Amino acid sequence: MTAQEAGPRDAGPISRFLSDDHLRLHGLLARAVADPAAIDRGPYDAFRGGLLRHIALEEKVLLPAAREAQGGEPLPLARRLRVEHGAIASLLVPTPTHALVAEIRKILDPHNLLEEAPDGLYATCDGLLAARADELVARMAAYPAVKVAAYNDGPRVLRTAEAALEQSAKQAEARSGPR
Repeated sequence: MTAQEAGPRDAGPISRFLSDDHLRLHGLLARAVADPAAIDRGPYDAFRGGLLRHIALEEKVLLPAAREAQGGEPLPLARRLRVEHGAIASLLVPTPTHALVAEIRKILDPHNLLEEAPDGLYATCDGLLAARADELVARMAAYPAVKVAAYNDGPRVLRTAEAALEQSAKQAEARSGPR
């Protein structure tokens, strides 16, 4: 169940803001794939740019604020979320197809549920950052669009959820060392 289904008034400001963005992105993706014969590039391109911005909000604003609030200790979910963010971003590189969208959803749907769960990222941050929640939401709302590169369909581009997750996990491991 999403935070929206639980009742938007029950959720804190961080949960409401980011869950609303999930809904907006979900709507764009649904419009992009409505025709089973083709991807509608207008909504897909808006989804792609919006999703990359959403990931940036979590990586550049939310997770660092949570880490700071915990005296420099990252949230237990942070590593997993970063691996999934990297995998999702890598699947946004090639030109979209229905098969590619299915691969994106393999990661994105459970990822969003994890973030929106009652004990997930957003609720945790609403509790941990309650005194700063309105300021953080304002920062996220003002965050600029991210620069989106042209699609790349080269031979090294990842096209499956499994390969993207594996590569992202390897990159995370290389950055942080063995755990």
